Amino acid sequence: MIKGVIENDSSEGIHIINKTANLFTITNKEGVFFIEGTIGDVFVISSVQYDLKVIVVNKNMYDNKEFSFTLKENLNELDEVIVGVQLSGNLNTDIKDIKTEELFSPEDVGIPVYDGIQMEEIIPMHKTIMFYGIGFRLDIEATYKNLSGYYKTLKTTRKLDKENNSLEVIQDFYGEQFLSSVYKLPKEKIYDFLLFCIQTSAIQYEFSKENHNVVLRIFSDKRKEFVVNKQ
Repeated sequence: MIKGVIENDSSEGIHIINKTANLFTITNKEGVFFIEGTIGDVFVISSVQYDLKVIVVNKNMYDNKEFSFTLKENLNELDEVIVGVQLSGNLNTDIKDIKTEELFSPEDVGIPVYDGIQMEEIIPMHKTIMFYGIGFRLDIEATYKNLSGYYKTLKTTRKLDKENNSLEVIQDFYGEQFLSSVYKLPKEKIYDFLLFCIQTSAIQYEFSKENHNVVLRIFSDKRKEFVVNKQ
């Protein structure tokens, strides 16, 4: 058993997750917690008021059976504002004054480029008719796929695939034990709960941006709604 101490002034009720062993606990009023762990285990410390912190148990922490740390307060800061070229309002003049650099490809800066098979484009019905002067051309295939419901089914399938992928990633990150115990959810209801969160909130976006404090807040808020809807 390892003892941890969070030294911030307000440190009660902070979630401590041992992701390696799938264990969790919560700090007491003094910011103290106890949790099983061994060398190499990954602790995730998460709360609403502080930024997420990840700690890997090292030999010193394991031998002493105790460690302490502080958390960084979660502050919403504005991105840096950069003032660029001042425009005169004359388009021709402004274009000439703008300095451009030689174009480069994503590969030049180490950004991978997708070169696989592209997903089929879904063409809306209003775009299946293209006008050329006094004539027009009808995209027969796209029209059929709209009328037959093919595109509707395709969109539904893609939406479900995306939701299921996000659901699995979120569930794997926090763990069934944590979700079940903290939010009082039967394990067989965790899938339904996460799907409910995904369909009724911006949890996918917040999780992708690693805004775990916001994700936990969504869990708490949606847990109340989930109880009402499922009873």
